[in-house]
Amino acid sequence: MYRRLFYGVVVGLLLFAVFGSAIAGEPRRGGTLRIAYEADITGMDPHTSLGIQAMYVGQNLFNTLVTIDENAEYVPDLAESWEVKEDGRVYTFHLRQGVKFHDGTDFNAEAVKWNFDRLLDPKENVITRSYFEPIIESVRVIDEHTVQISLKYPTNTLLPALAVYRVGFMIISPASYKKWGREGLPHHPAGTGPFKLARWEQNRIIELERNPHYFKKGFPYVDRLEFNIMKDGTTRATAIRAGEVDFVNEVPVEHAARLTEDPDIQTYRGMDASKIYMPFNVQRKPFDDLRVRQALAGYGISRQAIAKIAFLGFAEPLVGVIPPGTRGHQDISEMYPYNPGKAKQLLEAAGITADNPLEYSLMTHAAYPPLPNVATIMKTQLESLGPVRVTVEVIDRPIFLKRLREHDFDQVVNMALPFIDVNARSYLLEAGEGSLNQANHTDRHVDALFDKWRRTVDPFAQNQVGHELQRYIAEKMLMPVLTTRPTIQAARDTVKGYTYMRGLKVSFESTWLTR
Repeated sequence: MYRRLFYGVVVGLLLFAVFGSAIAGEPRRGGTLRIAYEADITGMDPHTSLGIQAMYVGQNLFNTLVTIDENAEYVPDLAESWEVKEDGRVYTFHLRQGVKFHDGTDFNAEAVKWNFDRLLDPKENVITRSYFEPIIESVRVIDEHTVQISLKYPTNTLLPALAVYRVGFMIISPASYKKWGREGLPHHPAGTGPFKLARWEQNRIIELERNPHYFKKGFPYVDRLEFNIMKDGTTRATAIRAGEVDFVNEVPVEHAARLTEDPDIQTYRGMDASKIYMPFNVQRKPFDDLRVRQALAGYGISRQAIAKIAFLGFAEPLVGVIPPGTRGHQDISEMYPYNPGKAKQLLEAAGITADNPLEYSLMTHAAYPPLPNVATIMKTQLESLGPVRVTVEVIDRPIFLKRLREHDFDQVVNMALPFIDVNARSYLLEAGEGSLNQANHTDRHVDALFDKWRRTVDPFAQNQVGHELQRYIAEKMLMPVLTTRPTIQAARDTVKGYTYMRGLKVSFESTWLTR
């Protein structure tokens, strides 16, 4: 039978291919794109709202100064052009003119500077601050449409931080913030994007409507986007097969093969740029003991079995923090082969025995359907070691994200946002102020390695630092990794113009409908 699963091919270190059927004919205007969405969101403040789902919705509401195209090349967005001077220390951005925020106020250089001032203010707790604070010396308004960013040292990390680290630094309306405040902003987003918020009924639907004043002339094509919250994977797969929705953002692996055989559906997949990871809160005992972490997340886990059972072979075992579809990937699987005997020895050495068993909680969510299965398999494998009892907590994703940020957990099983290089993970891994620091660790050598990576401009030397980072993080078990995470999406044949980008972006700016 004809199969329509498209596999991505990474070209060199950064380039990746785009998959899907060729656009036939001229784009048509109008209509509503109905999206089956796997979870509700925590809010629509791109600077503080947690979760991959919030970020994908945000990519349709906001723009960045610089973005990436389908080949992961940096291209203009709100900045029309830019120049780099003083050996890479000074970037001058020339902004598009005549651009309006959704609230009718002007996008200009002052608005850009205000966004950076907010970003760098520790009290604002902006998620991506750790990408910028180490490198930015000053942000200066040259004139109404020109902004200059001076860096503390030459680095090649500014453009990716603006464009794609955690989906990029999105520009919000300063007037909207002043009107609604930090607490109200997540429910009243005002960006410059192709769509603007029309309605949000929590746990049911997020509806965006076409921005008639969008600065990219002719875009978007569709009138509305409907993000229909369908937490159950079978419901999403059934809905697209029945024609009740047009697009599924997260195709469950158990339905992927069947959808590829449907002649009315096109399915997209590329080389994995994401992962499943399982950090401990290392401030809680006994997880402050490296031997315990290495036993439970290193030798006591069969990654091969989890990839095969929970992901039906769509995922690959992974030890390092960098997936194979991300620049700088290094295969370090030899560090932690499945070895229950060694895991038992480490636990015993740490004082965990039949007379002193370890009982702890493994927290996850069901927004990504394989995660509860992964947690259950881990529980079975770990309890086979003997003196270990694991309670699996499957909680709603917004609550999960709140507890994750507050370090209210023993161990987590979670999915990662697709990312382009190791520095994109710094905001989760560094111990310094401004980082989410999911492991809650105090290891400043991690910060030193990231600083070295940012200061290394030569690509080969930078790659070597990246390899050192991967091995060190795996050795210390500061972000234990299980497998890659496949990013599979699907659309009915009536959907045209969508560009698959391996989860780095989910934008419907150029999408149109034939129905």
